[in-house]
Amino acid sequence: MRSSDDRVYLAPVDHLRAVAAVLVVLYHGCQLLSARIEGRRFVPATDWLYSANPAATLVFEGHTGVALFMVLSGFIFTVGAYGRPVRYGRFLTNRLLRIYPLYLVVALLGLATQVTLPTFQDLLRILTFATPAQPYGGVFWTLCVEMQFYLVFPLLCRLLAERGPGALLRLLAAVFLLRALVWLSSPAPEPHTASLYLGLAGRIDQFLLGMLAAWVYVHHRDRLRARWLPPVALALALGLLWSFNQVHGFVSDSPLKLAWSGAEGAVWALVVAAYVAGARENGGGRLSRGAARLGEISFSVYLTHFMVLTVIGEWGWFPAALPPVWAAFAVTLLVALPVTVAVSFLTYHAIELPFLRLRRPYTGAPPTAEPPRPRQRESYRGR
Repeated sequence: MRSSDDRVYLAPVDHLRAVAAVLVVLYHGCQLLSARIEGRRFVPATDWLYSANPAATLVFEGHTGVALFMVLSGFIFTVGAYGRPVRYGRFLTNRLLRIYPLYLVVALLGLATQVTLPTFQDLLRILTFATPAQPYGGVFWTLCVEMQFYLVFPLLCRLLAERGPGALLRLLAAVFLLRALVWLSSPAPEPHTASLYLGLAGRIDQFLLGMLAAWVYVHHRDRLRARWLPPVALALALGLLWSFNQVHGFVSDSPLKLAWSGAEGAVWALVVAAYVAGARENGGGRLSRGAARLGEISFSVYLTHFMVLTVIGEWGWFPAALPPVWAAFAVTLLVALPVTVAVSFLTYHAIELPFLRLRRPYTGAPPTAEPPRPRQRESYRGR
């Protein structure tokens, strides 16, 4: 672990970022290119991919990489800021420096593919992450969710530091209850659950669980270093995704979807805490360093892979001897992923890194220890 004020660097976190980015690329590649091979556009409701093979379902449900990214966000921010006051303005400035430059480049390039001139409303939607449909915008919605989390993170971090993990657990319970009430009160006979996938209301669980994993990591790191814990955590994650695929969970509006983001976030939080705590502290070998470098450019991979897949879908060659899904997987793994990594290496160093170097520490010094005082029951009445 390396630390520079609030910017804590943990190589295992970058390993997991790399895994999340690769999953998202393979997931979108299998969907979009398999449909392209068959001469049509991918429609989730009718074209979703299913398999009894757990390894295949990990790819077919590779949208779970988004959940892993969100858990990692809650985890790494909390590890860096826990117990320190967060300077709100500087924190948000750092986050904009992290996200905005490359996002604006990709969004404006996507806007340029449209025949009509962009309107003021188009530009306003881009500035607020509410981008119109465009070839490269399939992942932009996650940035909007991330920014919403950044707005409340300093408060949540202070709540965790001052009130302990019970405060976040109570918040998790309240979120689930309110989500269920909203679902039950919907006037639609079969309420949709898309908002649980696309908005903070359905994703806040994953950030909170990442923060709780960070609290466990900070306070109980030694207990997480059992050799059996990472493989067990990974097996739970694979089993959950396999079950989700078998019941056609993504296209379902079952009330069980109300608990999906929490369950998905919980298994990834366990994977993150166990893997980071159990990873070797000497940096590992070439594989570890390579995975860390890939994790370092994972945001570029995440934003540029749609551009690469779009080009391959229009101009690529696909092996005719393979079924469409396997041909799409092979082309994604052997062509789209390496090309995306090469493009991302360039965009990271040319666009992201210059702005990342402008960031400044956003946490203050830890508060000085005070003599313990008897706890009193607090009343919030009238405040």
